[in-house]
Amino acid sequence: MTSSRSWVLIILLSVAAIEPAWAQATPPAPPAGAAPPAAPAGPAGPSRIIYGVRFGPSFTTLTSVETFDSTAAPAAFEPTLNFGGFVNIGLTGAVSFQPEVLFASKGERVRDKDAELITTPSGELELPDADRVILVRYLEFPLLLRLSKQTHENTSLYVIAGPAIAFMRNAVIREVADSGRHEDIDGQLNGGDLSYIFGGGLQHRRWLVDARITRGIRNVASDPVPASVKTGAFAVLMGARF
Repeated sequence: MTSSRSWVLIILLSVAAIEPAWAQATPPAPPAGAAPPAAPAGPAGPSRIIYGVRFGPSFTTLTSVETFDSTAAPAAFEPTLNFGGFVNIGLTGAVSFQPEVLFASKGERVRDKDAELITTPSGELELPDADRVILVRYLEFPLLLRLSKQTHENTSLYVIAGPAIAFMRNAVIREVADSGRHEDIDGQLNGGDLSYIFGGGLQHRRWLVDARITRGIRNVASDPVPASVKTGAFAVLMGARF
């Protein structure tokens, strides 16, 4: 049977062994008036998500107009207005993913291919201006990667690139002078378009602007005779993040 002195000795040895560990696990309180030690950095939080709106002019073309109107010849690009919204999701470092949704139109201004030359006030001969427009309206979904470079505290430059999927809303050939006079050509087009986008821009605080080129890689004509039709555009889009 263990004696009382043995129990006392065991307790004293146990306390002696526990005291150094306790001192290590419990740091001493800071002196009065001293700032508490900084908390260790926690794990990284979720990626930053930014929402915003976009709008701006776009100057659009088609690789062939004769496919939709055998009497037509290209005359000039068709200016349109794009508008919609975007979400920017931070991935890693300067790289982010930026899906967008845009109401966009693609087309070209045309004139009769047999149009006669006219005399200008200066006495020169030239072809007449376009009298109608081939116009295809889309709901477009650009899926872009964005690479940003901070240049000042509140300013950054960026480049964007990626594919865009578009779904046709309607298609018409309309007069330039009277947009209410038009011919529906939905049946001459496929239901969608596929293109790629590349460009660059500037962001300052909550405001941003970029220039982008869009090149279609899919024939949008349901019957590509005499030639396939691909879309193209140069756009300048301004925007603001919330």
